[in-house]
Amino acid sequence: MGPENKHSVRVWQEIDLDNMKKHLLLIDDLYGTCAACKQIGLNYLKDSKCSGCGTDFKYLATRLRDAAETGKILARIKKEGLSLTLVDRDDYEKALAQANIGGLFKSPDS
Repeated sequence: MGPENKHSVRVWQEIDLDNMKKHLLLIDDLYGTCAACKQIGLNYLKDSKCSGCGTDFKYLATRLRDAAETGKILARIKKEGLSLTLVDRDDYEKALAQANIGGLFKSPDS
C-alpha cells in the first residue's frame, strides 16, 4: 500500500480510561492541560512530559469539529514524529462520565 492509501479515520476501541487519563493532554489549540494534574500551558509539539507531574503523554484530546483543523493537528503529529494518539475529547468525556456514574451505584465493598 502506497502513501496515497493512507488516511486518518476515527476508530472506536475499548480502552482503560484511568490509564488514558494518566497520559492525556487536553488541548484547545496549540496549548493544553494535563488531564492527570491539571497543569496548564503545555504545548503538544514541545512537551512530551508534563512539567507538573512528569507523566508521559500518549494521548491528545481535542474538541475541534472542523475536519480540516483536526487534519492539521494530525499532520503536525506526523511531521514532528510524535507518538501521540489523537482522541475525540467529547468521546473521552462522555465515557468518563458514564464510568463515574456507574461508580455511584456500586456497593462500597465491591
